[in-house]
Amino acid sequence: MRRLRSRVAATDAGLVVGVVATAVVLLATMVGPLLLPFDPLQQDLSRTLLPPGSVTDRGVHLFGTDDLGRDVLARTLAGGRIPILVGLGAVACGGVFGTVLGLAAGFLGGWADNVLSRLADVQLSLPSILVALTLLAFSGQNIAMLVAVIAVTGWPAYFRLVRSATLQLRVRPFVDAAISSGQSRASVVVRHLLPNVRVLLVMCVTLDFSRAILMEAGLSFLGLGVSPPSPDWGLMVSQGQSLLTIAWWMATFPGIAIVVLVLAVNLVGDWLSARREVADAAAERQVLA
Repeated sequence: MRRLRSRVAATDAGLVVGVVATAVVLLATMVGPLLLPFDPLQQDLSRTLLPPGSVTDRGVHLFGTDDLGRDVLARTLAGGRIPILVGLGAVACGGVFGTVLGLAAGFLGGWADNVLSRLADVQLSLPSILVALTLLAFSGQNIAMLVAVIAVTGWPAYFRLVRSATLQLRVRPFVDAAISSGQSRASVVVRHLLPNVRVLLVMCVTLDFSRAILMEAGLSFLGLGVSPPSPDWGLMVSQGQSLLTIAWWMATFPGIAIVVLVLAVNLVGDWLSARREVADAAAERQVLA
């Protein structure tokens, strides 16, 4: 127990860093482009590949310019909007779908549990990136399809987590008491089971959001995500990789933005995981006492 508490204390600093970094990235991507004098889509072929800190009559290009003369800082800030929105949408869709199926499988059991569990196993046996590439190749490129594809590859994580927790909760006395009192199955699930898995869901959301950001960036890097000229972190890294030797800033700054956001969200998830372990250990001690 003391070891777990020390782990929570160690992750407290990480929580602060994670929350602050996540808030800064979100605020910068949503508000930052409005405060800069540069249009992330405006091309200026007379100012191509300017290094970071270059001064022109339009202002200071803190992150330099790309091969079409567009300001890299403006594109980096604006380029975070689509990954974040796609990540939030994918987490919401995949989380709701996986949670509903997990509650149904864990509470109903029997053939429903077997069918849904095998479906999740089949999904997990396929590489996520391969599934995403296949679906996007047949359906075309648009934001809605990108959200759907990432959600499809992410729902099994919610399903397995919620199903496991539900299997443990459904044999608890308070669930038997709720059923004996005449409550419907839907009422028991919504009022008694769902509130007890919400902490696990928050943990899963943080990890899945990081996965969604990375997958969106990977798909855009491969040319199956956001289409040019719209700014996007993965697309910017892809466009800058061939110019790394002469214009390293084109791919480096959007790459750093991806790393910072993913690490920040994971720090929050680590803190939640540590708090959950402490709570589980305390509950086990009370049972043994």
